[in-house]
Amino acid sequence: MGHGHSHHGHGHAHGHEHGHTHGHAHGGDPYSEAGRRALRWSLVLNGGFLLIEAGVGWWADSLALLSDAGHMVGDVSALMLAYVVAGLARRPATPTRTFGLTRAEALGAFVNGLALLVVVGFIAVEAIERVSGDPPAVPGWPVLVVGAIGLAINLGSAWALWRSASGDINVQGALAHMLADALGSVGAMVAAGLILLFGWHWADPAVSLVVAGLVLWGALRVVASATRVLLDFAPADLDASRIEEALSALAGVAAVHDVHVWGQAGSRVMVTAHVVPAAEATPFDVLRRAEVCLREGLGVGHSTLQIEPRTGCPQPACPFAEPQADAEPGHDHAAHSHDEPPAAAHRH
Repeated sequence: MGHGHSHHGHGHAHGHEHGHTHGHAHGGDPYSEAGRRALRWSLVLNGGFLLIEAGVGWWADSLALLSDAGHMVGDVSALMLAYVVAGLARRPATPTRTFGLTRAEALGAFVNGLALLVVVGFIAVEAIERVSGDPPAVPGWPVLVVGAIGLAINLGSAWALWRSASGDINVQGALAHMLADALGSVGAMVAAGLILLFGWHWADPAVSLVVAGLVLWGALRVVASATRVLLDFAPADLDASRIEEALSALAGVAAVHDVHVWGQAGSRVMVTAHVVPAAEATPFDVLRRAEVCLREGLGVGHSTLQIEPRTGCPQPACPFAEPQADAEPGHDHAAHSHDEPPAAAHRH
């Protein structure tokens, strides 16, 4: 299970007219040691089995085994990526990498997804040629045995990852790959059974098409998810309108605008917003309520909130900007909330 420390907060209020209020809260490490250990063992087991399955599939000329091995190339790559990213994510942020190296996961997943699409194309073309022609005689027993071994490894890896997946989206992604690959192993066993019982050699390429469909579905999901992260889209389950509605409903909030949300699901979502307190509200209290709403109500891992004067936004780029005749040079009207380490960048 993940290790973490409790949230804590501290604030500062300066007593001049255009004061600044800062609130900070820090979450625990999202990459648990148990998760990394499960990823390591899953990588070793699946990597070894990939070599066995590809070798037997080539020897037996079984497209079902080769297609499942192609699927496992993606899964082993995903496991390796998850394991490497789990280590990279622990490296501290720097002045030139203010968010650390967490984007490496999305970049690697995008490349991995494109590679899977190439594998799907190869499997589909070969399977169609075999189904439309005279499929080769594939020995059923080697395919059945290898498929059974693969299913055991897939389910064992999935169980280990499931036990350690709580709060770790990196491990949860690897778990999804293992469950999909278990279906591929079942497909190889079904093809072997049809060959042994009925002599239906066409079952091997037919099942490989089903496996190719599973790979295609998984690859498209990987590419789509990685693209959303790389292009700074809002997470699928948390868009800007939902955040604006939640913040606007808080006591003491008069208006919310210029909301931005990006990042990956779970604790790695980041939010910025401009919040205007009501006339009777204390900006510091409004900030604290907004922090709790984002962190505990919506699961946001990092937020930067700007508390604005009621006469308009002081930033020229803001769509609600108004001239500030009484603004003091050198001061802004900002309040920030941080649920990531202090080195994390603030976007407005």
